[in-house]
Amino acid sequence: MKMNTKLGLFVLFVFGMAVGVAITEVLGPFGDARVHVLEGYINAVNQDGTAIGLSIEPGGQEEAYIIAGATWREHGGPWSDRFPTCLEPLTSGQKVRLGVVYAAPTNEGPGRPVVVWLECLD
Repeated sequence: MKMNTKLGLFVLFVFGMAVGVAITEVLGPFGDARVHVLEGYINAVNQDGTAIGLSIEPGGQEEAYIIAGATWREHGGPWSDRFPTCLEPLTSGQKVRLGVVYAAPTNEGPGRPVVVWLECLD
């Protein structure tokens, strides 16, 4: 290959990378597709068993999460798509690990954390 051809391909490659980074930065506000792993203690399970209050430390600040539709398992067991048996309605104190994806707000609706999986640790 001639030197001019190699230089042209290199410039094209660098330009393509720059465009890719720019597109990634522009699309970033639409949400963070990475799964964030949270581990903490259940402060409360709602009456339907579809939502929880979670604190990182026992008695700490509570965050609310909807768990309906999340895949779950008992510690080290098989994964299931039914309601977690370790999180009976109106119970508290269980230690859990959550996989959470943050959905950013759009013009059509608010953003929120989405629990995609849940593991009961005790």
